[in-house]
Amino acid sequence: MLVIHWTRQNQTSAIKANGIHPTHRRDRITGKPKNIRGVYAYPFSRIRTLMGNWRRNLKTWDLKLGNYNGFVFRLAPEDFPLFAGYWFFNRSDPGEALIGSMEELAEKYGCFFSGEIVNMTEEGASYNWEDFEIIIPRRIEARRIIRILKDREPQSRAKSR
Repeated sequence: MLVIHWTRQNQTSAIKANGIHPTHRRDRITGKPKNIRGVYAYPFSRIRTLMGNWRRNLKTWDLKLGNYNGFVFRLAPEDFPLFAGYWFFNRSDPGEALIGSMEELAEKYGCFFSGEIVNMTEEGASYNWEDFEIIIPRRIEARRIIRILKDREPQSRAKSR
């Protein structure tokens, strides 16, 4: 299963050299950690609109000007146990979101990786793609990164040309 991790563009060289390190999400006001420590990732899809969703969200939520690059890697058995599900459940009750194996992840959330989640049925969507996340509590080595999706050039550099 392929996943993508979005991070600020200026961290690309460090990640290419050292991999992706687990971090906390921080409260905007207090600056204190407010979430599970881990590498935050999302299911990878070849549908550009879906892939750009989290990047757009991060740009909107982050008050600083900046662009994001996506790092695609394959989940491995050593990544388990991990946390997966709706982002607000992952934060409010991490124990419920704990997934012990690749098989359990495929059984519970395989629709996010197969792409069938984006096909609307008569009943509507059963799960919202935009709210799903995976939190891996361990570092991802640089050699595991398969592809880097680059955002456009930072605006400050583009204006100076």
